[in-house]
Amino acid sequence: MNCPCCQNEMQAGYIPNWSQPVHWLPEGKRPSIFSHTVTGSGVPLLNQFKPLSAFGYKAEAYYCQKCKMVIARTKE
Repeated sequence: MNCPCCQNEMQAGYIPNWSQPVHWLPEGKRPSIFSHTVTGSGVPLLNQFKPLSAFGYKAEAYYCQKCKMVIARTKE
């Protein structure tokens, strides 16, 4: 997928639904095993921590390192 702002190739990854702050991870990387932390390869998104009841879900998302933008498709 190309970035809509700069047209550079975006890196594939995902946004996990876990107990960590909302963040984007590259494809193949796993979330931290520690709650409330982001792995070194993760990119934190602007968010507030709120406990989640569902675990193990993830949303496919793409990251543009140049523009610092994450894009995720919606269900509808």
